[in-house]
Amino acid sequence: MKSTFLIAVCVAIVLAASIGSAEAARAIPASNETSTLIVGVSASADGGLRARTNAAFQQGNEDLRDNPPLNATVGEGVATIVYQERTMATSGSVDYNKEVVLDTGNQISPQNNLEVVRDIDFSASSDGTPQGNMLSTESVTVTECATSADMSAIGSAGGCPCPWGVQDTNQVLPSTCDTITAGSDVSVSEGHVTSDSSARTVAASVEEPVQLTYSIEVEASGQTDDDKAQGSATAYVDANLNEGMDGDSNQGTDVEYEQSTTVRGMIDLAMDVSWSSGGS
Repeated sequence: MKSTFLIAVCVAIVLAASIGSAEAARAIPASNETSTLIVGVSASADGGLRARTNAAFQQGNEDLRDNPPLNATVGEGVATIVYQERTMATSGSVDYNKEVVLDTGNQISPQNNLEVVRDIDFSASSDGTPQGNMLSTESVTVTECATSADMSAIGSAGGCPCPWGVQDTNQVLPSTCDTITAGSDVSVSEGHVTSDSSARTVAASVEEPVQLTYSIEVEASGQTDDDKAQGSATAYVDANLNEGMDGDSNQGTDVEYEQSTTVRGMIDLAMDVSWSSGGS
């Protein structure tokens, strides 16, 4: 007896600031020199396919080479984006399409530092050998940590408030440390997987929110007449959000969130994750 599962999950996490101040993870201004990397992949095979992507982008407003610890004198901050994917298909017909855009410059919503769009269709039966299978894992992570910064004190000491893109030199930026990961694990003999990953951590102003979005959908392969995918799939999100208060070391916010959904058999799975922190 075959089991049929239809799952749709939508997760939205918002840790927003009051107008005019950044009370949560805040965007870090870009370096003097920035770069853009664009990669497009389109592959198809009757037999097998392997694909792998590792991407890591770290931006700081001080010297990254001497961390840890972060420099509390100037309110040092570091933001990191990590994206990983592994896909292996054997003994089947597979179409694999993917585009990756990584931009280290300042971004304004809805633009992002990282954008990944992925589309995979796999069918074990299409090549006449129904023993085939496809395994695919994917994750995107954003981490932003910073010490508190009293911009008026930095300015009076002859420092420059520009490392945080702050217009109000009397503003106090509290300490912050947020980490959020979203991803999926898929194992199917028949199925179509689409996903979209994005992240923004770099902006000219702390009023621009740090954000992560991730969406995944697993449905029937376009190469068969089935109305469901066959196999198993898991979609998940983990968040650990820690925010300080004013300019001291007191912790004002502690959020931990875990979400994991797994389906097996004849399946449909969809999950959307949206996280935003900081901004006005």
